Amino acid sequence: MKVTLIEAEKKAKDITTKNHPEVFELIETMMHLYISGFNLIGSSNIKGDIDRVWSALIIRSYHSLVCSVELMQRGYYAQSMALIRIVIEAYVLCGNCAKDKTIVNAVAYKKPNKRSGKTTFDYRKLATNMGASDWYDNDYVFACHFSHMSHLTLEVMTTEINPHSRSLKIVPSYDELSFIACCKLLLRNGLLLTTFLGQLLDDVSEQNVTAWHTKATAAVKQVEEWSSRLKGRYHNR
Repeated sequence: MKVTLIEAEKKAKDITTKNHPEVFELIETMMHLYISGFNLIGSSNIKGDIDRVWSALIIRSYHSLVCSVELMQRGYYAQSMALIRIVIEAYVLCGNCAKDKTIVNAVAYKKPNKRSGKTTFDYRKLATNMGASDWYDNDYVFACHFSHMSHLTLEVMTTEINPHSRSLKIVPSYDELSFIACCKLLLRNGLLLTTFLGQLLDDVSEQNVTAWHTKATAAVKQVEEWSSRLKGRYHNR
């Protein structure tokens, strides 16, 4: 029986929502951190160049997180991961803004950081500069392999009915391992980026942000506990 694209998306979303209620509670908690943080800042308080660049990177990443969740719910895992990679890159750029003025100049003043007149960033180098080379080798490299056309991408696109088949999925469908892979990177890197949202709040907010920091710490702990439980469940899968 032929299935339409809309029917396939709805089926994938229904299964995903039913099978992973805890994940969506964690995602909702993380998204609330962003929204409440934005509300505490106030747009008129963003003045310094680094704060402006941080704000742009964080807001853009929040939009990417929202869209990524929508895509993974519907079975578009490679596309969801491509948006998560934007968040990963934003985290590295935020972590280097204070040390590397070329980032601020490129984003805020359209000044290219290469003699060719182009702006490109070496994310491995930037990650190393902020002491995050292991994180780069794990999260960023995996996100790239998942997003770019590779053997991993081909596996994600292969029909789950027969893993050895050469047939590719035209319409999306739910895949547990692909969904979990997206969720782990989304939650881990989405929360990593909130460390800079927290610093931004400390710098510019005119309100008391202690409660926000407390909620952020609790959210990180919840995700760590969830990730720890996953290791046992998916150890041999």
